[in-house]
Amino acid sequence: MPTSSPAVVHRRLPFVAAPEAVLSALVDREHPVMAPTGRGPVIVAADPSVEVSGPAVWDALDIPCSHHPSHPTHFAGGWMGLLGDGIADTIEALPPAPPDPGGPPAAFVARYPTIAVVSAAGDITIASTAGEHALDRFERHLASAAPSWPPPQPAGPAGPADGTLVMESSLPADDYRSAVSCIRDLIRRGDCYQVNLTQRLTAPWEGSALAFAARLWAAAGASSHRAFLRLDQGTVVSASPELLVRVRARVAESEPIKGTAPIGGWARLRTSVKDRSEHVMIVDLVRNDLGRVAVPGGVRVPRLFARLETPYVEHMVSTVEARLADGTTATDVLRAVFPGGSVTGTPKVRSLEVIRELEPVSRGPAYGSIVAVTPTGDVEASVAIRTAWLTGTEVRYWCGGAVVWDSDPRSELREAIAKATPFLRALGVG
Repeated sequence: MPTSSPAVVHRRLPFVAAPEAVLSALVDREHPVMAPTGRGPVIVAADPSVEVSGPAVWDALDIPCSHHPSHPTHFAGGWMGLLGDGIADTIEALPPAPPDPGGPPAAFVARYPTIAVVSAAGDITIASTAGEHALDRFERHLASAAPSWPPPQPAGPAGPADGTLVMESSLPADDYRSAVSCIRDLIRRGDCYQVNLTQRLTAPWEGSALAFAARLWAAAGASSHRAFLRLDQGTVVSASPELLVRVRARVAESEPIKGTAPIGGWARLRTSVKDRSEHVMIVDLVRNDLGRVAVPGGVRVPRLFARLETPYVEHMVSTVEARLADGTTATDVLRAVFPGGSVTGTPKVRSLEVIRELEPVSRGPAYGSIVAVTPTGDVEASVAIRTAWLTGTEVRYWCGGAVVWDSDPRSELREAIAKATPFLRALGVG
C-alpha cells in the first residue's frame, strides 16, 4: 500500500469557468466525473487509468490515512467513484437486495491521473501524476472543447407530446403509508427505534444526462456535494447537501442530517421533540460508527442541532469528529460509516434488514456515496441523497425519510414528496 503521495505537477489555466462548464468539456470522454473536495473546490476529471467494480473497491481504497494535510490538487492520481446500496452486503450479513435491472454496479471506483480543480471563483488548476505532457494534453482538450453551460435542455415536462408526465412510484401512496405503519409496529414491539424508508420515482428522460443535471442542480440550489459520474450502465447525478465522511490529516468528520421541515419551518423544527429525538439517535449512531476507527476518547460532537437551509426544505444537521487510530485506512473509515446512519436507521443492521424487507426495489446509487480518495488516504464522501440515475430512456430518483414511533404515515409521505421537489422541478412539473 502506498505511504506517500506520487509527484504531482500542476498549473493554473489562463481562463475561468464554472465546474459544470469544465464537466461539459469532458462529458464525452471516458467516465467523466465531478466531485467535491470539501468546502469549496470541485474536482472534474475523465479518462481514468484503472477501473475497479464490486467488492474489489475495498482493496483499491485501502490506503493508509496520512498525518499530513492535503491540498485539492493531491486528488490527482487518486480514486473517485460510487459506493452503491449493494456494497453494504460486503460489510454486514443482510437479506439479498431486490433485483435492479438497468441499475449501476454495486460499486465502481477509478483512478484519475489528471484532474481539474475548480475554485468557487472559477479559477482552474489542472494537476497530474502523469507528468507535464499529460497536463499539456488536458489543457489542449479543455481549450478546444468549447465548454458550454448550461447545455441544451428540453422545454417543458418529460413524457408524451401532450405535456403529461408518466411517473411511477415503487411505493404508491397507500403502500408508502402502510410501510410506515409496519415500521411503527416494529418499533412498538422494540424491534428497532428508527428506519429510513424510501420510494423510487421513475419518469421518462431521453435528453442528455448533462441537461438533466443542469436542471436538477438549478432546482436544488447550492449543494455541498454536487456530483456527476457516467458509467457504462448509466449516469449518476447528485445534488446532495450531506457529508458522509471527510478525512484530513487523520481527523474524520461526518455531518449527519436528520429532521426536515418546510421552508420557513425552522422554529418548529428546532423545538420539535420528535425531530430532536430522531436526530440524536442518528448522531449517537455516527459517534458509535466513528468510534470503531478512533483513538480511545477521540470522538466529539462540536456542532449539534444546527440549521441547514435548501430552496425546498429545511434540515437539522450536526457534526461528529474523530481522531483516527494509528494504521487506519480509507477503507476502514468508509466501511465503519457506510451506509450513513441518516439513511438507514438504528440499530443500523436491523434497520437495513427492515429496509430490504419493505422496499420493493433496490436503492441503486441512492443513499450510497460518491467518494474521492487521495493517494495519501484523505477522503471526501457524500451521502447520495437527492440523487438520480439516468439510463438513456428514463430517470430514477429516490425520496423518503426516517420513521420513528411518533411518525404519522400521512406526514411521512408529505415529507418524502417534499424531498422530491428538485426532481419534479427538473422534470418541469414541480
